[in-house]
Amino acid sequence: MPLLKQLLNYLKQYTSEHFNAKIYLLTGIFLSLCIWTNYQFKIYANIQSTYHDEWIYLPVMTAFMAFPFLVISSFSLLGKAKPTWIRSKEFWIKCTAAFLIIGFERSFFLHKEWGVALDSIDWRFYVRTMAWGKSFLSTFIVSLCFYWIYERKRDPHKAWFGLRMNQTNYKLYLGVIVLVFGGIYLASYISELSSYYPSYKHSGGDQFALKHGFNERISVAIYELVYGAYFINVELFFRGVLVIGFSRLLGPHAVLAMIGSYVFLHFGKPITECVGSALGGYIIGILAFYSHRIWGGVALHVSLAWSMDLFAWIQNN
Repeated sequence: MPLLKQLLNYLKQYTSEHFNAKIYLLTGIFLSLCIWTNYQFKIYANIQSTYHDEWIYLPVMTAFMAFPFLVISSFSLLGKAKPTWIRSKEFWIKCTAAFLIIGFERSFFLHKEWGVALDSIDWRFYVRTMAWGKSFLSTFIVSLCFYWIYERKRDPHKAWFGLRMNQTNYKLYLGVIVLVFGGIYLASYISELSSYYPSYKHSGGDQFALKHGFNERISVAIYELVYGAYFINVELFFRGVLVIGFSRLLGPHAVLAMIGSYVFLHFGKPITECVGSALGGYIIGILAFYSHRIWGGVALHVSLAWSMDLFAWIQNN
């Protein structure tokens, strides 16, 4: 498959040019300890239950998501090239802005106040759906504002954090999607995943459709479209801001640093998915690093999310 071969060439090029055994080993040990500690002592769950729906959650989440990024960034000191990001004013400005953005997204709760007049059935479906849709207000718009104000003049590629659509080779990802589709089918038999997915089942969409007298497929379509669109913002931040945006400062090490924060994003998910996010983030991060585009990653991520819901739905019915 020539398309899959091209993708493998990206991975081969990256690992052959930038692989460092010490850095990879430290990154693996660090993330393993973080994952074990979180699921053993329910760190994220305790933080969420303590601070959720309060504005204090913003600085807490900002620090929480920045921590692994900065730790793994520090591992670049072990590389052959002498890193310059530590003394870079641009790095710290961009780092502060970036993690305030993700902190804002994860702490945003105003959509709940906007729907306070809804009854319990409408409220549940609205809040569960907007849990994904709110990222367009808290991530997409804010990221583009930051790009326009600060990053635009410094970006030689004018990539808009990877949002440019021209010269994007979507076909490159088709072979990978087919392969991972089979992997998701097998993963759907894992009880931990099938008990969590499909994510739609938590939305109360069946009661919402019954109340308003329409086919439940409409509720499913509304929820899944918003759920799928959410991954545009995931890719925009993690592959766009953290990889493409920091590649000029961290070089290829931006991919590994991004993985740390990406794994922390999955701490509320089943541990199987959390562990898998490290590998998935690594592959998509490399693609973003070379292409300066996020759209292939968006197509891949949305396909994975929808296939996970689809197969879990089949398993549960």
